[in-house]
Amino acid sequence: MIRLGVFVLAIPIFYFLLQSNLLIIGLVFLVIGTLFVWAVLKQQKFDNLAKEQEAMIAINQNEIDVLTKFQNIYDDGSQYIIPRHRYIEDLDIFGSHSIFFLVNRCKTYFGNQILSTWFKELPSKSEVHKRQEAIKEVAESLEWRQELAVKLFALQNQETYNVSSIVNHYLQMDLSFATNNIINTYRRLLPLLWLGLLGLMFVNPSLANSIAILLFIGNLLIVGKYSKQISEIQSKLAQVGSSLKGYISAIKTVFDKKWNAELLQNAYATFKNTNTDIPIQTLKELNKIVDQLDYRLNLLVAIVANGVVLWDLSVVNKLEKWKIKNKDKMESIFYHIGFMETISSLSTWAYNHPESTYPSIGDQYMQIATKGISHPLIPRLQNVDNDYILSTEDHITIITGSNMSGKSTFLRTLGINMILGFTGTKVSAQTMEIPLVKIVTYMRIKDALEENVSTFKAELNRIELILDILKNESDTFILIDEMLRGTNSRDKLSGSIGLTKKLLRSSTYAMIATHDIKLAEIGELEKNIANYYFDIDYKDGNLVFDYKIKKGICRNFNATFLLNQLGIETKPLED
Repeated sequence: MIRLGVFVLAIPIFYFLLQSNLLIIGLVFLVIGTLFVWAVLKQQKFDNLAKEQEAMIAINQNEIDVLTKFQNIYDDGSQYIIPRHRYIEDLDIFGSHSIFFLVNRCKTYFGNQILSTWFKELPSKSEVHKRQEAIKEVAESLEWRQELAVKLFALQNQETYNVSSIVNHYLQMDLSFATNNIINTYRRLLPLLWLGLLGLMFVNPSLANSIAILLFIGNLLIVGKYSKQISEIQSKLAQVGSSLKGYISAIKTVFDKKWNAELLQNAYATFKNTNTDIPIQTLKELNKIVDQLDYRLNLLVAIVANGVVLWDLSVVNKLEKWKIKNKDKMESIFYHIGFMETISSLSTWAYNHPESTYPSIGDQYMQIATKGISHPLIPRLQNVDNDYILSTEDHITIITGSNMSGKSTFLRTLGINMILGFTGTKVSAQTMEIPLVKIVTYMRIKDALEENVSTFKAELNRIELILDILKNESDTFILIDEMLRGTNSRDKLSGSIGLTKKLLRSSTYAMIATHDIKLAEIGELEKNIANYYFDIDYKDGNLVFDYKIKKGICRNFNATFLLNQLGIETKPLED
């Protein structure tokens, strides 16, 4: 409104001042112009404040949606799914309903890359402890985490867009033409030449005008010689210009905060010998150069600026100097932003789950002890906690139970929480002690028609993978859900018993969910096999599941009951 008022009042004011002294007109113009510029800057400040508040509302609404609806505005990590990976698909690590989807609060390429890597790679024990220390500290800094999220909120489609790599690639272009000594010397002398011509105007205006026109046209011809190269670099850098602005607004938040955790201090060590403003200044300088290159898109500005001061060559010269000075800094700056996004994501998960715990990492292979463990992808009201201890002598754990009783879910509950614990954040349990082990799963086996692979062949491929891993790697934990389902019942039982005994002889640790009572009964003949089960009950003609794990072998199954409910008559088969 002030801008509009200034504009409207300026018209009659200048009308009445037309007959006044030029000095008065100049002073009034200066006052009105200053007031107009002030109003513009003030409006920009309010616009930015409004955008930040809208972003603050959006990110907090997102936290509510993640907790109540399992919906997230951040990337779900589908691009990180690796077919036939050791556990990614079976444990729902990436994808539309995954643990990465619920944890992720990263907007940048490096943030998503680092977080996905932490879900895929096994760290050392000391690394897990350092992660936990860092996550605990950042979890307490709610305002810092929200400020970082707000600053990066405007970034769009950056998850697979490596800005630093792209900028470095674009800057591989030869810009040496702008650093030519003759051109640079001439460019520096131009202001003196124009001043000289200004003085000549008072002596010989006609000659001064003629020289000025020749000088102006000559400058345009010089710039025109390199117009193609300059246009190419301008068009390429313009693509990253908007991204740079988004990062600049966030980088101060990232680098201003001082942390105590060792991992956070080590991550900052790249910059500790320099002023904290250096990363900010580096991106600001590049962003300013990109903006200055864009001025050439305005034909009037381009002609005047290039005709007077060789504007394009001057800007490209700045860009070449910036490249020489900063080309090795870009990746480290953007990587650090992504690293802090990763820590912030895992810290937000920890903050949002006060009832959960940070797991303790044991030294012994293999012991698991957990109390109140639940599946992090199942809504709290539908979830059932379990207590479970895997002792070192129980190399094979066989879990029996009827359909829908919870045995498959329990395997995934244990596996996904272990992977979550390896990232350094909280697990969905009251207490949990786990070792650092390589997890391998054999669960969602499916055929692949495009590869001419049947379900049974896919199962054989998975078994081959497991056996190869056992030959070359120790400290492995294998989770198997109903093996060899792609063949007949007789071969299925025979093969299952054979694989179980082979796993037992290898001294590895495995957990097997099965319907086969006969498979569970080999635990009565073999040492180092433990039996657990999930039970069912019948009340008022309905099945009742308690989803609680118990020691022993399941004797109640529900397939016959469910088929009878559908009107299908079943009879027991004779031996």
